[in-house]
Amino acid sequence: MTVLSLVFLGLAGIYALLIGAFSVGYRRVLRQAEDVPSDAALPFVRVIVPARAEADCIGACIAALLGPSLRLRLFQMPENLERQRAHKKRAIEKGIAHARGEVILTTDADCEVPTTWIRTMASAFGAVVAQGDPLAEEEPGVALVSGPVLYTTHRAPLLQMQALEFLGLVAVGAGALGAGRPTLCNGANVAYRRDVFDALGGFEGIDHLTSGDDELLMQKIADQTDWQVRFCNDPAAAVVTEPMFSLGAFVAQRARWASKGAHYPNPVLVAMCVAIFSFFVLLIGLSVALPFAPALGPAVAGAWALKLLPEWTLLAPFARRFRREHLLRWFLPAQALHPLYIVAMATLGAWGGYTWKGRTVSR
Repeated sequence: MTVLSLVFLGLAGIYALLIGAFSVGYRRVLRQAEDVPSDAALPFVRVIVPARAEADCIGACIAALLGPSLRLRLFQMPENLERQRAHKKRAIEKGIAHARGEVILTTDADCEVPTTWIRTMASAFGAVVAQGDPLAEEEPGVALVSGPVLYTTHRAPLLQMQALEFLGLVAVGAGALGAGRPTLCNGANVAYRRDVFDALGGFEGIDHLTSGDDELLMQKIADQTDWQVRFCNDPAAAVVTEPMFSLGAFVAQRARWASKGAHYPNPVLVAMCVAIFSFFVLLIGLSVALPFAPALGPAVAGAWALKLLPEWTLLAPFARRFRREHLLRWFLPAQALHPLYIVAMATLGAWGGYTWKGRTVSR
């Protein structure tokens, strides 16, 4: 076996171990006991919905949020001319500055939430949070809760594959939290203690980045404090949003998400991203070269097996939990596109720019 084949299989093994660890982590999440506090013991929650150019969809979001005990307050943001202050983070900071409450809960204007959303996410923090120095408590509880986000499913095959891919990202985030290695979460459904946010200086240190109001904040809490971060595995907390209906919108969104990877503060996470990227580059290259170099057959077949099996063991139970089993029929057809997609989006996120909501963001 050549050195290239050994390196290739080594990277495939690393990938399999990572996804396998996330699969084990998600099974830990499934086994977590939920201590549901009474209504009187729940923390006071303030919901923040940053929005830009979303007049077509924000009405449904607000209608889903408003109830007899909820009030709406609107803030208009002046144009942010300082590039180093990311626009969405700045909007969230303004909302927090005017917020009264122990827990900040965020979603996006293009999302719809169930009537059970706020209570379910608040319950994940346990009983009402204590006051005092949030970074000096002897037995800190939960500081951040990542919630499930799902795509509305449509009949078009490519949209169903996109929904499956997105479900996989959320499953990886849940499994990573269960494995004790917070990696991914989504600002469309994330909640955190306001006092911990303030004590850490909010988005300070990550406020020069366009994205990252979600997972970079989660990693900051996990790396700099002893507070717990966790995944809310209750379908009653699931936020639903639409997939991207055009290729341009899809590429811009995924490039924006991928741009955060190079700025992860933990070098282990950065190394993990580099290893995954390298594995997919070789998987594409050697799969294409296989007809011209049949000797690569065992290595390529082994690498594909090390990719498919751990992914299935993570994705299948997650899909069943959130009633998305029908998407699993696209698991094998989507595999031909998955490595190409990962390499392309990672490259665009690391080196390219993108346009998002009318703004052009340069690298």
